[in-house]
Amino acid sequence: MVFRQQLLKSAMTKFPFNQKGFGVISAIIVLALIFAGLNAYAYYNPSFSLAKYSPLNYFRMKLDEERIKDLKGLEGAILSYYEEKGEMPANDGWCGRISGVMHPEFAEAVKGYFPNDDMPNDPTHGNSNDDYFYYRVDRAHFILMAALDVPKEDTKGKYNYTGCHDWPGNDIYNYQINNLNTN
Repeated sequence: MVFRQQLLKSAMTKFPFNQKGFGVISAIIVLALIFAGLNAYAYYNPSFSLAKYSPLNYFRMKLDEERIKDLKGLEGAILSYYEEKGEMPANDGWCGRISGVMHPEFAEAVKGYFPNDDMPNDPTHGNSNDDYFYYRVDRAHFILMAALDVPKEDTKGKYNYTGCHDWPGNDIYNYQINNLNTN
């Protein structure tokens, strides 16, 4: 019994002090200090945000890259259609979601410019009210819109075309490609 007490006493006094190196508690403390420092920096510099560096934000940016690539593909299809037909797809003033089933004029006009007639849809909002949006301004001009999860710094606000028959009404579109600066 005395031996057991001495063994326990010796283990309790020597065990924590025998270790060398970096323990789990030390790692947690260091991470907490770094996190506190970054939060203090963010408090005094509002343009800095920790959310930019989260894994979720990384995946959102990848989806946005896919959206931009899709719009570039749609732009290419529209311009090819224009070269062949001499006008933009659909009628003047036509606007709507590219996947709209109520008014499929745009989709029917450009789907042949994609492999297997497979037009791109928004990766998370495809075939919904938040899918890509097309607006034919006149015979020679168009606007394509998408809703980015992480808007680019050069995004000029949200776009609103309330006169459209298929406008979702929630001002979600914050990215657009257009040819309004051309003749």
